[in-house]
Amino acid sequence: MAKRAVRKGAGVTEPAHHMGVVVGWTHQDLGTSIDLRLQSTVSQQALEQKKIDSHHFLMTRNQALLLAKFLLDATGQSLPQKQRPPLWRRLTRRFNK
Repeated sequence: MAKRAVRKGAGVTEPAHHMGVVVGWTHQDLGTSIDLRLQSTVSQQALEQKKIDSHHFLMTRNQALLLAKFLLDATGQSLPQKQRPPLWRRLTRRFNK
């Protein structure tokens, strides 16, 4: 849930809740941090009218890793295990060095 600042009283801002459905996301590697951009919409009609909200979240690599682990666990999925190359390929690599 993204929060937007809402003016309240004499210049004090309070975050407002944004509810929506994620329709897309992108990320940009910034070295030690990651800029995660989530795109969301509030309804099917809003999506058809191309009314899509975009929210940027700046996070550390560790925060991104924790988020990824949480999402994998929440969906019951895991990363695919790397398979070892076949024996003949490992042997030919040794001879090509």
